[in-house]
Amino acid sequence: MDINFVIGENIRARRKQLGLSQEKLAEYSHLSTNFISRLEHTNHQNISIQKLNQNAHALDTDVSQLLTNTSTEQDSASLPPNVNYLLKQLGNMNPSKANRFAKHFSDILNEI
Repeated sequence: MDINFVIGENIRARRKQLGLSQEKLAEYSHLSTNFISRLEHTNHQNISIQKLNQNAHALDTDVSQLLTNTSTEQDSASLPPNVNYLLKQLGNMNPSKANRFAKHFSDILNEI
């Protein structure tokens, strides 16, 4: 997997985990919103070590965490498409909201 894609995915995931908008991350890291968006959505945006460090600091994490491929593609490949879709949707939600949905799903499963 392309390292730029891994970095972008990790930045996006951590930003969402913290409940930050791209604008807030840009403000905290002293980078432009456009740059943050390109990092998160393309694998064509290169990032210097200094800018990567600025992002890591703004996201309260280490540079190594932003470089680590934490993709679960192999695990999710064995799951049915609807389960993958549900997991993806939950991963894109605000963590508090995703937790509420997960609890409701768990309650439904326990009733079956």
